[in-house]
Amino acid sequence: MTVYLTRHGLREDWINKLWRSTALRPSDPPLSARGFHIAKELGIFSKTLGLKHIISSPMERCIQTSTAIADELDLPIKIDYGVIEWVGSDPRPDDILNPLSNEELKLKYPRIDLDYKSTTNNIPTKESIEELHERTKISVDQIIEKFKDDGPIIIVSHAATMIALGRGILNDNKAPLRSGVCSLSKFNFNTTENKWELEYTGKSDFMEDGEQSHWTFKRPVIEKS
Repeated sequence: MTVYLTRHGLREDWINKLWRSTALRPSDPPLSARGFHIAKELGIFSKTLGLKHIISSPMERCIQTSTAIADELDLPIKIDYGVIEWVGSDPRPDDILNPLSNEELKLKYPRIDLDYKSTTNNIPTKESIEELHERTKISVDQIIEKFKDDGPIIIVSHAATMIALGRGILNDNKAPLRSGVCSLSKFNFNTTENKWELEYTGKSDFMEDGEQSHWTFKRPVIEKS
């Protein structure tokens, strides 16, 4: 089996600093015009990956990025709250997650699959780095179990969540993963050695601007004794 991880494209509030001041849901910015462009580049490249399923965070920037992939491949988008954004342990009021419901998203993005059952329906209000890694480990294991005989799959998420998902796949909370927007990390299951392996991380050579907006954690995960 093969799993690809990617991050949404460039956000509108990164370009338009006034966007949040008038937004009804300030934690849920859409893609910027450039974000849509690089999502399209990812969508075109995704035709070489043999993807069978698209799993996405419910945040609109991820749904829009997923739609760019889905339109190229004629695939539905499966929303999973287990791969939603990380808000940290002390979020600001504007960071509190308030995504549209799946039904509301379906009206805007017809490729949403309302029959898919998310690994969780919980929306975190705050999370430590350790809690994020625990949450994503549970979800990615369940996602892999769902699609173990029907891959490859791609998960469209956020920087911190994507890194934690990759670490969960590898069972290594120190794995150094790249997180540039719309970049790809590829994980393959080695049946001979019965373990997951990282083939590459941060692949971005299919985009004209290369890697952009890489992010990583400021401290390591504290392992339980």
